[in-house]
Amino acid sequence: MANDRNDAAGYLGWFLLGGVLGAAAALLMTPKTGRETREILAERGNEVAKRAQAMATDAQGRAGEWFDKSRELFEEQTQRLMTAFEAGKDAMRDEIRKSPPRG
Repeated sequence: MANDRNDAAGYLGWFLLGGVLGAAAALLMTPKTGRETREILAERGNEVAKRAQAMATDAQGRAGEWFDKSRELFEEQTQRLMTAFEAGKDAMRDEIRKSPPRG
């Protein structure tokens, strides 16, 4: 499974590198002036930054939800375990009371 993650990360890295190289090639071949190109880059950069921020906020919200659900599940399981432990202790006490005294 870890190998799959490494492969996915590698593919993503190559994809991003290709995107950057493609963007650089497009900028070099564009008929626009340097000022126009910088303005376009600044606008697009701001758009990308806003999208990245939105995605990060969304991911943070989801992580918080998963954490809350995990905590609830942990608390439920802990309560079940404690209930089973107490039932076992009670059953052991009952058996001790029922058994005849040795001696």
